[in-house]
Amino acid sequence: MSSPAVRDRLAALRFAGTLTAADAATHGGRLITATHGADGTPEHIVLTLIVDQAGVVTHARHASKASGDLLAAYDAMVEMTIGRMLVDARDITPRKVEAFLRGSRSEPAFDVALDGDKPFFVLTKAAQALDKPKDGPATADQLPWSDVGLFEKVRRIESVLDQHVRPALASDGGGIDLVDLQNDELIVQYHGACGSCSSSIGGTLTFVQDSLNSHLGTTLRITVSQIDSEEAPSFVP
Repeated sequence: MSSPAVRDRLAALRFAGTLTAADAATHGGRLITATHGADGTPEHIVLTLIVDQAGVVTHARHASKASGDLLAAYDAMVEMTIGRMLVDARDITPRKVEAFLRGSRSEPAFDVALDGDKPFFVLTKAAQALDKPKDGPATADQLPWSDVGLFEKVRRIESVLDQHVRPALASDGGGIDLVDLQNDELIVQYHGACGSCSSSIGGTLTFVQDSLNSHLGTTLRITVSQIDSEEAPSFVP
């Protein structure tokens, strides 16, 4: 049974639909389109936004086969993007959407999953699309994850590890190296304190996986290599 907040939203969806290039021209902005989820599944969503010259979302719509809690969440998510910088909208998570949809009610709008603090990937993809030039081919660092080759994927992973993961591990005397990338499975090896600490299979693993997926807009699964050596093997794409 859906909550009152979800029922109210479903009774009057505000942002279902699709924006077009003509709409963008009328409102004097740039049309941004992003999709996420496999075609034909309830999770599939097509997000269209109009962004002004300052990068602020002025209009937004979603098209999806979702129903129930998910459809209400998508509608509220889109509402939350309007009036915000698109780069900031990447921080919208299911937990924030639930709180927004619930409002002053005491009953939760919907159950937040364990990954409820991860950003909506479709918003991350929209922000990435905004960085692409309006005319001409996009460079490798501007293409979505699914459109780049192994070398560029490894470069992006290493960049996130260097900026957001390795400094935290180093503070505890540990480190991490990339061993292999096979589709969405990323194989890593810990060294230093991380390699001998039992938390490296638990909390640290979750931290690394969440950091990469949050910054890259991916769904990578992290596996720890069981190779026992003094030096972690180098990864050559």
